[in-house]
Amino acid sequence: MSGLATTRRRLRSAETLQGVVTTMKTLASVRIVQYRRSVAALRESTRTLELAVQALLTVRPELLTAAPGRDAGTVALVVLGSDRGLAGPFNERMVRHAAGLLRDRVPAGEAPSVLAVGRRLTARLRGAGFAPDVQVSPPSSVEAIEDAVAEVLVHLDSWLLEGRAQRLYLAYNRPTRGAGYEPSALRILPVDERWLARLHARPWPTDRLPVALGDGETLLRGLVRNFLAHALVQAFAASQASENAARLAAMDAAERNVEERLDQLRTEYRQARQNAVTAELMDVQAAYLAVDR
Repeated sequence: MSGLATTRRRLRSAETLQGVVTTMKTLASVRIVQYRRSVAALRESTRTLELAVQALLTVRPELLTAAPGRDAGTVALVVLGSDRGLAGPFNERMVRHAAGLLRDRVPAGEAPSVLAVGRRLTARLRGAGFAPDVQVSPPSSVEAIEDAVAEVLVHLDSWLLEGRAQRLYLAYNRPTRGAGYEPSALRILPVDERWLARLHARPWPTDRLPVALGDGETLLRGLVRNFLAHALVQAFAASQASENAARLAAMDAAERNVEERLDQLRTEYRQARQNAVTAELMDVQAAYLAVDR
């Protein structure tokens, strides 16, 4: 019966593991929905910010030419990763994407400023030859995104004052259809002149034209900083949704493996039980024959 007991223990362990995997899949699915809803909710505030920029350009169209050239200046990169396990190649894909961006954007002989979100991402970036200057912890929930963004902005404000972020990029994973995700990069600075031109060309939505308040360049810098904070919030939410999509995919694969193992163990258990019953019957028959003699 020792073989039967061993198989029974393995079967129970596999069933317990199956329950854990199912629970993790459920949690990942719920979190994906939460983060995607956060991204969707931010679209309205994006329209509000764009309307503010449009109003400023309506009364100060000369600001269209105030943005510096897109290929000049120091490079800074914010890279979002994950410190949680069971997310597949989440960090690896992000590192390859970030490294390619830096090789493409940073001139030979210059050193970029890199801020990494996540301890594991930092280690992988260092291994790729781009040791981060700053490391911050990723948010653990939707509610923690605001604090993470505030921490990143403290470092970026310092870099901007020091002239280390004249060209600022944001690299993160974003969700695709289904449970997929893909690396993405967004240029924050300098402000895209084509984007400003598109906003300026939009018809003003009301009959009342906006009125200039204060210095236009100061207002534009303030709006750009708001866009930076807004972009960081969106990127964090998208990255967290992608992380949970990666975890969901990993759990799907784990679930298939566990199910295959369970099928194998159930077959072994039935065979072991049949063997045990057969052995007991043979023992009974042998005892009966011995008594009959």
